[in-house]
Amino acid sequence: MTRSLQLAGLLGAALPAAAGAGVLPPDPAETGPLAPRIAAFLANQAAVRDDRPTGLVREDYLRVIAGQVRVFRGHQDADGRILDPVRSNECYFATPCHAHAVAALAAGGMASEPGVLESGLLAMDSATRDMAAGTAAGGHGDFFTWPVMLALPLYDGIAPPARAAEWTNRLARIDPAKLYRVRTDANNWNLVNVAGEFLRGRAGMTPPDYVEACLGAQRKHFTDLGMFNEAGNPLPYDLFSRHYLAGMLHLGYDGAHAADYRGLLGRGAWMSLFLQSPSGEMPTGFRSSHHIWNEAQQAVLFEIYAAHLGAAGRAAEAGAFKRAARMSLAAVKQWIRPDGSGFVVKNRFPEAAQHGYETYTTHSAYNLLACSMLAQAWKFADDKVAERPAPAEVGGFAVPVLDPFHKVFANAGGTQIEIETAGDRGARQYNPLGLIRVHVQGGHPQLGPSDGCAPYISGAGVNRSVAPAWRRPDGAWVRLADLRPGRAPEVEVLREAPHEVAVRVSHGDLPAGTGGVVRLISTYTVRRDGVTVEESIAGDVDAMRVEWPMLVFDGRTRTGVRLEGSAVEARLDGRGVRFAVLEPAGVVLRREGREVPHRNGTIDTVLGEAGTRRIVWSLTAAAQRGSHP
Repeated sequence: MTRSLQLAGLLGAALPAAAGAGVLPPDPAETGPLAPRIAAFLANQAAVRDDRPTGLVREDYLRVIAGQVRVFRGHQDADGRILDPVRSNECYFATPCHAHAVAALAAGGMASEPGVLESGLLAMDSATRDMAAGTAAGGHGDFFTWPVMLALPLYDGIAPPARAAEWTNRLARIDPAKLYRVRTDANNWNLVNVAGEFLRGRAGMTPPDYVEACLGAQRKHFTDLGMFNEAGNPLPYDLFSRHYLAGMLHLGYDGAHAADYRGLLGRGAWMSLFLQSPSGEMPTGFRSSHHIWNEAQQAVLFEIYAAHLGAAGRAAEAGAFKRAARMSLAAVKQWIRPDGSGFVVKNRFPEAAQHGYETYTTHSAYNLLACSMLAQAWKFADDKVAERPAPAEVGGFAVPVLDPFHKVFANAGGTQIEIETAGDRGARQYNPLGLIRVHVQGGHPQLGPSDGCAPYISGAGVNRSVAPAWRRPDGAWVRLADLRPGRAPEVEVLREAPHEVAVRVSHGDLPAGTGGVVRLISTYTVRRDGVTVEESIAGDVDAMRVEWPMLVFDGRTRTGVRLEGSAVEARLDGRGVRFAVLEPAGVVLRREGREVPHRNGTIDTVLGEAGTRRIVWSLTAAAQRGSHP
């Protein structure tokens, strides 16, 4: 049997026999700190009466992929490389991900359009040639092996045998020391190449020593909640790292570290389920947030656990993961351009603007990375699993994720908030202190807002969150969003019920700006119809101000704004939110009049000043009545 046929056998079954016990998440009672919340969720899920499925099916993954492939094969050179339409060169892992995307289309019977199959074969030619030579584009060979090894068996019986044999021969000649840049436990790159090396090992191309050594070394980066942490505490790379390991378990990893990672990844999978927003989005947090591959990787993880839980007869849990996977896919579909490619980052600027991009973000590589992830979700999905309500829809919980991610999440009835308790530190600052996300049931998620504003995206000196400021005796204002307190605040979960969740965050010893300190207490009450926040402050201050960063432009459309007295409504694409100061009476809101960049577009901050030390405000969905106030 050839190596490619061996791998084809491994990938052919939805649930490889060797993987079943290795990936099945633990019983909820075995999940440690999450156990009470999982048990409460399952009870609340059973009580849901309005349980309408998303209507999405497995083939919808391929439909999104097909549109992306149609665009990017138009940017393929004669050697098979995918050239970025903005940067005019081959960027990182675009070519191997394109090869994998086309392989999924071919295996799924959706590559009949002229030229599609050949574009995938050419991409495999190019990628495997570079892998054997150790000359991957941009030194990103770490990211080549996994998609190429996943593509190889999908092309079995489709690609000309001689061509497929040459790919296999090249893959067997890989020298990890030449191809991979990160062969230690430094960051997520190592786990990406480990997953690829695992598949090479399964195909008989390499011994397991490297994989086992790296898995042992990476263990220290995992928290008790099963989350992966690296420098800066980026939430996208927590799940990015975990979804590769979950794929390994699904495809039969049963080495020395299998039992340990089974438990860790099971807890991490539940964490991802609780942190998903009701709009299907991943939480925001540090670099690479708001990229559509964030939701694509959610789909992979959730499909894996839905399949295994379904096979084990745990229908309620399986259905929650299935629904969450489909919600993730629906979130991706919201960000597809008219030509079929993705917006990459959740705004609607032209791709040439590269708005909200990281220095490493590219149109081709990150769209095709999302396609490779969707191809995995398609392959791993089991449509026999019926959808059931997901935690993001049911709510009834608060999840502090304080060490090391310094965030608090709360959800009631499908309205979610995300609180930043520390603010990013160091040279790159993405998230300020305060409330950085509000996704209101029936509102517009990007208007919520969906992210905070900090200097890395918005410019020097710009920090904005939904948070108060206070006036010093000398008349100067101090923003909570500008501060980086020396110690963590106290976080108390006051109530957890399906209809209402309440959390209190108490900051002590914040600088008053005159040598003294202030104490700020913020109480967040979340209900299905919106969020109410009470801010109170003690110390040498004589006034408070509430601030709401309002998205005013998404790159294509200006937000409709109606500002009247103590309330403001903002509307975009037929949906809207309403921000209002409830106490004290008589607060008049005004716009700051300074538009600054934000990952989702541009914002202007709405301000409301009160000569008190206490302010109560609310954020709710606006009545549906068209696209403008």
